[in-house]
Amino acid sequence: MTFSAAESKLVSIFVQSILYGNYVTLFVVTTRALLKRRSAGQAMWNKMMLVSALIFVIATMHIATNFSRIILAFIVHADAPGGPAAFFNELSNFTQMFGSTLYVLQTLLGDAMVLYRCYLVWERQWIVVVFPCILLMGSLATGVGILYSFDKVVPQALIFVVQLGHWITAFFSMTFATNVICTVLVAYRIWSLNRKFLFRHEKLRPVMVLIVESGAFYSATLLALLVLYNADSWFQYVVLDAVSAIVGIVFSVIMLRIATGVSSVEGETALVGSPRSTLESGIQLSRTSYRPKGKEDTPPDDSV
Repeated sequence: MTFSAAESKLVSIFVQSILYGNYVTLFVVTTRALLKRRSAGQAMWNKMMLVSALIFVIATMHIATNFSRIILAFIVHADAPGGPAAFFNELSNFTQMFGSTLYVLQTLLGDAMVLYRCYLVWERQWIVVVFPCILLMGSLATGVGILYSFDKVVPQALIFVVQLGHWITAFFSMTFATNVICTVLVAYRIWSLNRKFLFRHEKLRPVMVLIVESGAFYSATLLALLVLYNADSWFQYVVLDAVSAIVGIVFSVIMLRIATGVSSVEGETALVGSPRSTLESGIQLSRTSYRPKGKEDTPPDDSV
């Protein structure tokens, strides 16, 4: 089935609403967990709270902008020449520009979180994240290029036109590359820290832990977006609008695992034992179980 721009936008607002609803619930739970940890006085929890709130604000503004575009297209401009499709093709329209700006910001923030997570998991070794940092700077440059091109492209031009295609493909490719590299590095680090216990009892749960902890689902979403855009599919709008909520969901889960003690900032995770023992011991369990012998535990750094 071939989707038109108007049909894809209707599907996208439906999918985004479901994901956003799930994200709101997860955000509330994560915020409560972070507030409890924040009372301990560590600066790390304040920074995590700030990042979590920023992601939530952007996701909320993005879905509000998309709702306003649906109303404008199907109610205000329903009888205009070209109908809703023509409205969605007005790339220089303020709501289009604003929504795209929010998307670029959320994507860059998500990429930065993936990169920073990788940096922490690898014990703050800058050499590990130098190339992903360069890719992140490239994503910033191409994101600005996309917004600039939206304002300069000919009226009623499709999103797939050559003037935009190069910028958008470059942006999607760089964000995808950044996430794949960091995801692989994080997954490998988590596996190497916890490999003694990964497949001792269960086969599926450790794999799911690696997927959750590394943010692999976000990388898979970016791959789908890159493929759909280069296939000139209007269905790319569905994935595009879902990204803002997916970024929030993925990183809320990671922050929730850290805040509740299931995982450590450095990537160690409690994979064995009963749920009760896992919650009671949390990070300390993973640190005493998985650290190489001879390496003393050090207190957490408040400057994370």
